[in-house]
Amino acid sequence: MTAPDVSIITAAYNSADYIEQALESVRRQTIDESRIEHIVVDDGSTDETASVVESFDASYLRLVENEQNSGNGTIACNRGIKKARGDFVVVLDSDDAFLPSLVERSCEILTSHEDVDFVYTDYYERFPDGERKIVQTGTNIMNTVKVGVMHRTDRLRQFDMYDPTMIFAEYDLLLRDLNAGLTGHHVPDPLFVYHRRRDSQTGDNARVKIGREELREKYGEDLQIRGYTF
Repeated sequence: MTAPDVSIITAAYNSADYIEQALESVRRQTIDESRIEHIVVDDGSTDETASVVESFDASYLRLVENEQNSGNGTIACNRGIKKARGDFVVVLDSDDAFLPSLVERSCEILTSHEDVDFVYTDYYERFPDGERKIVQTGTNIMNTVKVGVMHRTDRLRQFDMYDPTMIFAEYDLLLRDLNAGLTGHHVPDPLFVYHRRRDSQTGDNARVKIGREELREKYGEDLQIRGYTF
């Protein structure tokens, strides 16, 4: 079997009510489906998450089931990355959605620019009340989120993927990337939708404060992360 160009990784826990929108957003990608695989790691869900994924008709879709919940979505995400067969890896959370051209455009950049190690884009942030705004990441990589950042798979594994001991494992990884001299490429268009749910980790200001302090202690600077206010 020919290896895909891109592996899309989704860690899911009790996501039956909303994971289908993530799955559909992958189906709608402009890239030929023969060039992708979508690995969904069901992290010991007690609802019908696995059944929803299994019923989704897509040849590129792979379901990996954890018998028990790891207690940390980062661990489940890393398991998916370890199983990735593509040259490039991009994370899609179970409650978010890619816009149709994200995978193809990011893949083209990494394919044509060997000096680029990861690609990140602007995005839409949708709030529980239905409000939506565009987040322009620009040159500030700390304005982005884990979703939609496409890495070269070998680089991601070289840097031990996401650290499950960090609250903001995605920013920890990006800072490790930058400190090691890796190069990111910014696409100035919103190419995914990030849903801020009421029960999400990023909606918990106390936890956000702790996460920022972890990064400050590790990297020795006051980091401005996506404009959080307290």
